[in-house]
Amino acid sequence: MLEDAWKALQKAWQELESYRSTKDHMILRDAAEKGWLAVNKAVEALLKTYGVEAKTYKEKRDHLLKLGLDLLRERFAAREKFLHIDCFYDGLCDEEFVLRELDKVEKMLREIESMIEEIKRNKT
Repeated sequence: MLEDAWKALQKAWQELESYRSTKDHMILRDAAEKGWLAVNKAVEALLKTYGVEAKTYKEKRDHLLKLGLDLLRERFAAREKFLHIDCFYDGLCDEEFVLRELDKVEKMLREIESMIEEIKRNKT
């Protein structure tokens, strides 16, 4: 599932690049939504590594808290608010905003990937 997260982020970067040439705000909003999808898929992958199945955003936030991953929960919620709600739904973003947020998404994916690898090493 982490592969899906990386694919979504790659698509987000491509859409941001497309926005730069077209200035079509809908493409920028789509880039933000793909960034949110990447975070969502990465958190799903992490939770599955812990043996947790979470369907809704709230369930994901709650399970992250139960696992003692409060900082990750807060970052997950921030990406939901900024990328999914503010930018995608409300259109309250510009190129610089999306660029900064996608950088944060990439950092989160790398950290989650490391966490998953560590959990798998400890299980063996």
